[in-house]
Amino acid sequence: SSDGTSPFIQIEVHKAKVGGDTKYFPCLKSEENKPCPFCEANSALRATGTESDKELSKTYSSRRMYVVKLIDRDNEAEGVKFWRFNHDYRKTGTFDKIMSLVETLKCDITDPDVGYDLSIPIARDTNNVPLIQNIIHTVPSPLSDNKEKAAEWLADTRTWRDVYSVKPYEYLEIIVKGGTPYFDKVNQVWVEKDSLNKEEESDGVSSEEVLGTNPTPTAEAETTSETTNQAEEDDLPF
Repeated sequence: SSDGTSPFIQIEVHKAKVGGDTKYFPCLKSEENKPCPFCEANSALRATGTESDKELSKTYSSRRMYVVKLIDRDNEAEGVKFWRFNHDYRKTGTFDKIMSLVETLKCDITDPDVGYDLSIPIARDTNNVPLIQNIIHTVPSPLSDNKEKAAEWLADTRTWRDVYSVKPYEYLEIIVKGGTPYFDKVNQVWVEKDSLNKEEESDGVSSEEVLGTNPTPTAEAETTSETTNQAEEDDLPF
């Protein structure tokens, strides 16, 4: 990072099915200190005191993920990428393996002059589920032999918010209620897709990708359990 802080950013994210696809939404409460429809639904269900509602409330809870800016050595021409992956509460996940390596090397692996590339071998279990078993480091090397290219990468000021946009309350409320958000260009408001007739859909109302259009190649995480150390397909880098 440009200010020398950790390049690994922790974010809280909600998961929901939208149009048959699993989508992720940064938590308004955790990331913006604003009311969050997901958190409100979680609290309301837990407040009933019933076991069924308590179990259902878990689907509205947030989960921790990490985002890191990096260079994909196999595709350097694509420039700086963002990789988002799961936190593992058993401390056996990808982040924990990287931190273990950092402690072993006892140096700043992100140093642009004498840092380390990290290689992540992917194995498969008997069910063909991808597993990240260990992280391998290279010998110390510069970020790039091309100093101008390295300077360009390091000068990239974008943050995870430029890739994984934080959606407004009205947008997330539609998701929580099981709908699909559409943006009414005429009235400048988010509306539920199924509430529109065909004429409205074709006149001033447009759909939007739930997670926005990424301005740079990214790798998005797909999580199934907060305690699993098995990486899902989309949890893998690129």
